[in-house]
Amino acid sequence: MSNSLIHRDVSELKEIKSPKLMQRKFFHPEGLFSEQIFGPVKNYTCQCGKYYGTQKREKICTICNVKITNSYMRRETFAKIVLPMKVINPLYYDLLMNLGGTQLKKIINELLKNEKSVLIKEGDEFLITTDEEKKGRGYNTWEKSDAVIEIIKEFSKINLKEGNEEWKVISENIEDIMINTVIVLPPDLRPISRTISKKVLDPINRKYQEILVRKKVIEETIVDVLKNKKIFYNYMNQLQRRINELYNFIFDKISKKEGLLRGNILGKRIDFSGRGVIVPDPSLEINSCSLPYMMILEILKLKIAMFMIKNGMFKLIHNAIDFIDECIDGRHIKDVDKIIEICNEIAKNEVCILNRQPSLHRLGMMAFNKIIVHKESVIKIHPLICHPFNADFDGDQMAVYFPLSDKAKEEAEEKMLASRNLRNPSNNQLSFLPTQDIVLGIFELTKSDQGEIIEYKGKNITKGRARFNDCLPNDFEVIDERIDKKRLIEVLNKINDNYSELAMSVTLDRIKKLGFLCSTVFGFTFSIDDLEMEKIKELKEYLYKDKDIKKQLFRVTGKRIERELKENFKYHEIVESGARGSWDQIKQIILTRGFISNFKGEIIPKPIENSFLEGLDKEEFFLSTYGCRKGLLDVALNTSKSGYLSRKLIFSCVNLELGEEEDCGSEDFIEIKIEDEKKAFSFMYRYFKNEDGNIDIITKDNYKSLIGQTTSFRTPIFCLNERICHRCYGDLYKYGNSKYIGIIAAQSLGERSTQLVLRTFHTSGSAITSKNDDSGMKQMDIVSDLSLLSKILHSFEDNDYNIITEKIYNIYNSDILHIHFECLVSQLMWCGNKKWRLYKNRDSLTPEYISIQAVPTRESWILGMAFSSPKKHVINGIINKFQYKGIFDKIIMGKSLTDK
Repeated sequence: MSNSLIHRDVSELKEIKSPKLMQRKFFHPEGLFSEQIFGPVKNYTCQCGKYYGTQKREKICTICNVKITNSYMRRETFAKIVLPMKVINPLYYDLLMNLGGTQLKKIINELLKNEKSVLIKEGDEFLITTDEEKKGRGYNTWEKSDAVIEIIKEFSKINLKEGNEEWKVISENIEDIMINTVIVLPPDLRPISRTISKKVLDPINRKYQEILVRKKVIEETIVDVLKNKKIFYNYMNQLQRRINELYNFIFDKISKKEGLLRGNILGKRIDFSGRGVIVPDPSLEINSCSLPYMMILEILKLKIAMFMIKNGMFKLIHNAIDFIDECIDGRHIKDVDKIIEICNEIAKNEVCILNRQPSLHRLGMMAFNKIIVHKESVIKIHPLICHPFNADFDGDQMAVYFPLSDKAKEEAEEKMLASRNLRNPSNNQLSFLPTQDIVLGIFELTKSDQGEIIEYKGKNITKGRARFNDCLPNDFEVIDERIDKKRLIEVLNKINDNYSELAMSVTLDRIKKLGFLCSTVFGFTFSIDDLEMEKIKELKEYLYKDKDIKKQLFRVTGKRIERELKENFKYHEIVESGARGSWDQIKQIILTRGFISNFKGEIIPKPIENSFLEGLDKEEFFLSTYGCRKGLLDVALNTSKSGYLSRKLIFSCVNLELGEEEDCGSEDFIEIKIEDEKKAFSFMYRYFKNEDGNIDIITKDNYKSLIGQTTSFRTPIFCLNERICHRCYGDLYKYGNSKYIGIIAAQSLGERSTQLVLRTFHTSGSAITSKNDDSGMKQMDIVSDLSLLSKILHSFEDNDYNIITEKIYNIYNSDILHIHFECLVSQLMWCGNKKWRLYKNRDSLTPEYISIQAVPTRESWILGMAFSSPKKHVINGIINKFQYKGIFDKIIMGKSLTDK
């Protein structure tokens, strides 16, 4: 804290110019930008322009009185404005209003705003009066700020007798309630800049200037301000208002989306980065990406310039940099091949990080250590990283970052390399999934068991299936069956579980290459003429012959239609393989659009009988617009809600970490009924109590045995450690490469909800009925589920961890592991300012389920400020300053409290 001591007084508004240096601005020695107070503008150069250098570090210039030091001091050194009269500290004013309520507010406002009012003590009672007779009867009387202090002391005394510990903060800091100094932030945190025509100030400087103007007016007033009560109160109220405005401005600058916390500290634009449109490059390996040479020239300009000097191309660094700039501007076209060769030489020792926004989970940023340089102006990526990045090639862009230090490069390769992140943290399944052309090519290659039969590893299989098996590890079982997308993912997950990262990467690259080759050779095309089906008329009669709407709806979405489409649709391989599309989409293209849902999610009774192939009539086209608009509106209105929910999830779970202890010794279990295989799989890697009463672990070999049973699991909800033990979390941590299990849980839920909202756009309002709706007349809708989730996480009708966990699980109804839901719920259960699970006698305590928005505030008032109501969070921080155990408070608050 030594650099931040408030040691000098700002008392002037003026700036002065030096005639010696036209380009340099000299500030008044006692002004808001003073070099004497805050340090030099230039490193080790004083105000009179004489450069001393590091040899006279920390000395004071004898001419201009500026300390010879680094200009970084101007970011660290605070100052103060000494006020001519005392005002109420705005922070304590809000704290008093928070604790004392309207009664105290009314009293303080009366004493401050009415110059005739005084505080008198009649016996044991305090009275505020304007009666002149009462003032002179020999009572104890107090005026102005003295009266305010006295009444606060009395309130404090009464509340402490009643056992109100919050008033202890007030009683211990009674001297700080009235202040006569205002802190001035370091000048580099409130910069001044110039354009050709005018000077631009950070708005906070204007707030300080207004206070200085008030100060000067008060000091230059001829009348004795302290003796004339009317003038005193007038000036005091003016000054108080300016102080309050400064205080509110600072808090507004800290909080909300554009504030310092979220706008700068938690997200910054950085140097050594680029951005470009992405395209696929099937020739790349998993850990490779291909960047434009012009991007490499710009980002790695200094390294390339040094390489050119080292190889004798230039003698001076600025000549090399000028040449590189000319190359970027499009000159030296003849030398492009040579330039690319140099770029490749430099890039082969570099690591780059690609990021596709929105970065909804950890796989939104991955590192690549094999960088290939090319002539085009696009970023080329491996096709299989589309799924973890959630990228496609319809104009998507990615950001490129280059870590600079050796430590940063090492960390990027160890933790962020693409081949190190093949598993999805939300379910531990393979994230690099083959799609579209690759799936279609493999499907066509292996779909038939007829054709040329060869002997392969002791089995007689078709030549196509043998080629597929060549892509798999040598000792992997021979697969002799048709491979669609679902089966392909099963095979790849099995390899991922039993083989090394290198073997998995090689397998993925082989399958990618074979899939693209086969789909290209087979040459799939799509023709309107081939879409016509002979049975369309017959199927339409079957769908709509019955006038009962419910029967029509169930027939349109029934299995018979899907079966008929499979048999008669010429391009059935595209859907059947899992490469692209669904039978519902095919039905709309060639048979009938079916039923459409309106904005309320209700299904419109009149079906659209025509298909896209036939074309819609006017009425049908009008009804179809419901679905299209609903999709667009849902995305536009709800993506931001989902994104904000993700942010709240992150802030709520940020302090939940995995510890190094194996077992916390908790004897409590959560009991959950397993209805189906999907739910049983969501408990993979967890510890549970088996039939013998012993603790066992769930694996892929035994998870199906849980179906239909109510099972007792160890859970983070009951972990006794501040950092969750291995037994309560399970063995998932062995695959996650991270101890920040709270962040992983929050990202798993946030990423999925955002994606589900975006996916409603692609359904175009086509009616898909809910399994839970007996009438069949309600549209399945993730948007309504999102509202339900938000309600569950903010208000708790059912104060039971089991019910809350199950509700959240049922909303997502996806392949997210159940442990992530339990991690979230464990953060919602509190008892005072301590997590309920950490109490030794918790069985006798009823947990308080708090809103997800309140969790960051309970754990860390600094985190709470990132959302809203900064005053409220600071007040809570003052009251409970020693009770917080959040990581941010330990780092930021811990030192300042002890060093004060």
